Amino acid sequence: MPGGVVGFIREQKEWPIPSPAMLGIMTRTFRKAVEEFAAEQGLEIVTFSKEDDKDAIAQACLAQYSRKSGVVLIGKAQEKARSFKGRRADRGSKVWFVYTPVSVLVTFYYFYIFDEDFGLTFIKACTYLPFEVKVCFNGHEWAKRQLSKEGIAFEALENGFASCADPARLQALCHQLNPEKIQAFFDRWVGQLPWPLTAREREAGYKHELSVWQLEVSRTQVFVDPEQGRALVETLIRDNLDLGRPDRVSLIFDRQVTKRTPSEFHTQVIQYGVMPSIRIRYKHSVLKQYLKEGRALRTEMMINNASDFNMKRSLKHFPKLVAAGRAFNDRLLEQEHLSQDCFVPLGEIRRLGQSTLSHDGHRASALRFGDQRVMAVMSALSNFSHIQRGLSNKPLREQVAQLLNLPASEYSSAQMSYDLRRLRLKNLISRIPNSHTYALTELGTKVAVFFTKLYNRLFQPGLAALVPDQLFPSKLAQALTTVSDLIQSSLNEVFLASSAKA
Repeated sequence: MPGGVVGFIREQKEWPIPSPAMLGIMTRTFRKAVEEFAAEQGLEIVTFSKEDDKDAIAQACLAQYSRKSGVVLIGKAQEKARSFKGRRADRGSKVWFVYTPVSVLVTFYYFYIFDEDFGLTFIKACTYLPFEVKVCFNGHEWAKRQLSKEGIAFEALENGFASCADPARLQALCHQLNPEKIQAFFDRWVGQLPWPLTAREREAGYKHELSVWQLEVSRTQVFVDPEQGRALVETLIRDNLDLGRPDRVSLIFDRQVTKRTPSEFHTQVIQYGVMPSIRIRYKHSVLKQYLKEGRALRTEMMINNASDFNMKRSLKHFPKLVAAGRAFNDRLLEQEHLSQDCFVPLGEIRRLGQSTLSHDGHRASALRFGDQRVMAVMSALSNFSHIQRGLSNKPLREQVAQLLNLPASEYSSAQMSYDLRRLRLKNLISRIPNSHTYALTELGTKVAVFFTKLYNRLFQPGLAALVPDQLFPSKLAQALTTVSDLIQSSLNEVFLASSAKA
């Protein structure tokens, strides 16, 4: 804070006048210390441009590095930072300065470090007060280092694992990365690197406190058959293009979404070469899923602001943020599992299409596949937006009316009650005790998804292909026309042959 700048200059630097000249002295001192450190380490300070891939440059330096740990590369770049501007404001005859926050373009130093526990990481430090610092590390690299120390064989998959000789131990190690280990890593290198604040100043309380600025939590599922895996990933993306809708976002992130929620609600499909990727955004954070290295399904939650989920950024909240990221990944995978595992036996389909009696003698009218109202109800159920709060008349009726392309008044509450009753008597939903809401049964989930997929992907395109004399026929229509022509040609040949014999 501005007042803290005045106190720091007067108390720690022992200047009676809080002059901004001290800020320049501290910057020059720090820069000189970095240059001397680089000379001692035999390193040249690399000036990064905007186009440079800093990590690629560091990896190239690491390939030539032979020590167990140490600074691999020091780079510098001009970047924006938050700082303070001093303005003279004398107090009578006494010279005085006041400070206001400003945005400045200053030099940042990148210290790329090879650490025995964390592998290749970097610490970025600003050269101007309050000396903003950022730390970046890869948890997968930390896990790989721990496996190597324990002599457990594994095959890396970029920043992940393709296989491991002891998967249970690997998972246990991943859970052991905690705030204490991260803080110990930071403290260890603050003591070794040139630092803008002296040891005495840090002991007085002027030290950096780590917070979680960005966190990525991933789950990598490696396919035994990569070709089948790619087909599955493409199917998952095609089936879940509506994940960005507010109701689906609310389900995945377990957050109430209203018109006032600051976010862009859409599903973004990105194609990197031949590799498709899907992204679902909530406020500042993003959940993405893609095919990794052509052989694994990667589900990755990127939390860019802890307050998106009513959490704090402090490092001590790291475990809670990791647990939240893992839960979001699991919810997405659970929904996708429901959408893929929807096979329903033919006998069950026949029973649904017939009028039946329940065990207590109540008659359940038929749910006929292809009926417009039945298909609208099934499509509404397959959105899964009701899983958290349960099914109830009004919200479900609104969705069904939209799918029927009708005003809400033309699909009445009584009609919705009738549809809910036959769903219940067919064991597709069950009433939640002491409430007017219902939950989908396992059979109901499968039937809703199966009916919707079958109708949208096969039934509708098939009926459209049967329309004669289309101006722009689909491939299916062309194929059916070819089959019809071949059959007719064969019948004509048989007829002509029979006529000749006669």
